[in-house]
Amino acid sequence: MSFNVRAEDLGTVRSIIATHLRWWRIDTGTVHRMLTVVNELLANVLQHTSADADGCRMASLLLQKVPDGVTAIVRDQDPCPPVCMSPDLLAEEGRGLLMLRALVDDTSVSVTPAGKDVWVFIEAPEPAKHF
Repeated sequence: MSFNVRAEDLGTVRSIIATHLRWWRIDTGTVHRMLTVVNELLANVLQHTSADADGCRMASLLLQKVPDGVTAIVRDQDPCPPVCMSPDLLAEEGRGLLMLRALVDDTSVSVTPAGKDVWVFIEAPEPAKHF
């Protein structure tokens, strides 16, 4: 889905993601990890990208169930890759990428002609089969 990223809509986006993941029978721990990660990536769009001429911060989100887990790609219009920092112990920001890396099993960033893609993968156990 593509949308204008607004702080007041992040809860709705999390609800949509949670619904899809539960429909795919993804375990609760993986659901919570993915919700936290995507929320952080979208918060980064709000904080680190410039609004377009219409005042929008457009992004797209692709969520996929894949063998062994779930992937998400957040695409935004800013070509600058994220920078991992080592914030002061008492700093109130700057830990997003550290947190993201702790929650995912793999991640990468690709600069594209239109901006960048941030890809994450979280392993998920196979759901129990019911007979």
